[in-house]
Amino acid sequence: MDAQTETDAAALEAALCSLLAGHANAPVVAIGPDSICVPMPAGLPLGGHPVLEARSALDLVVNADKMAVITAWELARTRGFGSAPVRLVTHPHRNGVVHLFDLQERHGIFIGMFAADADADADADGDGSEGQLAHPTPAIRPRFSRIRKDQLAVVLEVDTATTQILGWTSEEMVGRRSLEFIHPDDQVLGMDNWMELLTSVGPARRVRLRHLRSDKSWVWIEVTNHNLLDDPDYGCVLAEMADITEEMATQEALRAREQLLHRLAEALPLGVLQIDSERRIVYANDRLHRIVGTEPASTVEAQLSTVITEDQPLLERSLNEVLRESIDADIEVQLLMPRSQEVRSATISLRALTNDVGSVTGAIICVADVTEGARMRDELKTRATFDMLTGCHNRASIMSELETILLRAGSQPAAIFVDLDGFKTVNDRWGHAAGDELLSIVAGRLASAVRAGDLVGRIGGDEFLAVCPDIDSAAEAMTLATRMAETLDQSVSLGHATVELRASIGVAWAHTSDADALVARADAAMYEAKRRANNQPVLFSSTLRSRDSAMA
Repeated sequence: MDAQTETDAAALEAALCSLLAGHANAPVVAIGPDSICVPMPAGLPLGGHPVLEARSALDLVVNADKMAVITAWELARTRGFGSAPVRLVTHPHRNGVVHLFDLQERHGIFIGMFAADADADADADGDGSEGQLAHPTPAIRPRFSRIRKDQLAVVLEVDTATTQILGWTSEEMVGRRSLEFIHPDDQVLGMDNWMELLTSVGPARRVRLRHLRSDKSWVWIEVTNHNLLDDPDYGCVLAEMADITEEMATQEALRAREQLLHRLAEALPLGVLQIDSERRIVYANDRLHRIVGTEPASTVEAQLSTVITEDQPLLERSLNEVLRESIDADIEVQLLMPRSQEVRSATISLRALTNDVGSVTGAIICVADVTEGARMRDELKTRATFDMLTGCHNRASIMSELETILLRAGSQPAAIFVDLDGFKTVNDRWGHAAGDELLSIVAGRLASAVRAGDLVGRIGGDEFLAVCPDIDSAAEAMTLATRMAETLDQSVSLGHATVELRASIGVAWAHTSDADALVARADAAMYEAKRRANNQPVLFSSTLRSRDSAMA
């Protein structure tokens, strides 16, 4: 039959009967003018064809075929007949055809018949029969229904959809108060809604209540009560009911998830902060306030106001990058606690939040107190850099600093090598504690004698090395070394003993990029100063022998 051909009611019913005869097991469905499935009326020659139950014909087919059903439906409404290739949800891999007939004139409904594709079924079953397509699909409860009630909320009439949703028969519901079908915890809400409906003039009253099903389970129903008691055409309260069980289950799952995330955030040893794109705070856990030392605030700037002034530009730059460009960041800042004035260290991790199209909607910020770790890190760095006895740089770090200075363009440093004279005698006569005290005093005097920016290191035993950047001439280097010698040429009180302190000092100042070579030259000059024993620094020259060659 051509779907575009105008047909009368008799021809349409005859065409349906012909199709039914040719597809003995094809399932059928009755559809109302509003496209919602309805009970199959008596009087149709269906024979043994299974009747499908569903909310609408769309619920019976796979998602990809729903638009085809809509197109066929429009043809049936305008031309009397429409068809489309479809696959049922129960057999998504089996091809079929839905035929829709307009039988409103004779039966008040549309009829839909699902016939298997002959070629596809021949491959599947070998005989071209309807095969498994004829098996009825599981019943799908309708979502919308209506109930008529009197002024006392006694049920006067229920429609078929109500009996399908709740499972009660019409006889079991009519004559009973609707309150009997409402969950005890929702009854007060239901009564308040009903009294408001009766005593107020205005739009319909809507309320969400759990209703009892015949199998003793509960279903969420959104009830919209229309007060039509004074309407001569109705004379009742018309309740429009919508099954919102799936929606409420989704909301409950969402609430459970939100509670889980909230409890998780509260259990984390981190401060957690969520902000929107305008830097307004959406959520902050309690630990955040304890870590940053601020009370709950409305903006991220106020919440993180304890970040010290020096670190605020870093925080601001990171916020701009994560909110404007979706660039994540991990930074370390210091916090000034408002009450104790203690400075603590914290890491701040910023992660962008985006919507489905990739636009930034905000950010998640995690704050961790790393004060103890930072202190341990600084202590380890100190131990790796400085001599624990004297506070000077150790050998490795002073040599590393010298290498860095030599690589600096235009820099010509001086290396001043200092060796204490008679230090072994101090250890032997007054003990190692006195020797350690003497080394500490020497380190302090050297530090006071050098310029700002110069470095002093202990490179072993009683040997010290001063690294002095940006020396313009050998004369300037010697002037500095002489000041160091004069500082050291003083007596030192060590408990009950007084020691006359003297040192041999060698100076190296020359164009070289080799740190070891420069120090070796200063060492050779120091050895020459020790040989001369006049307490005067010696400047390295090519005529000086190295210490090793002199001792040979």
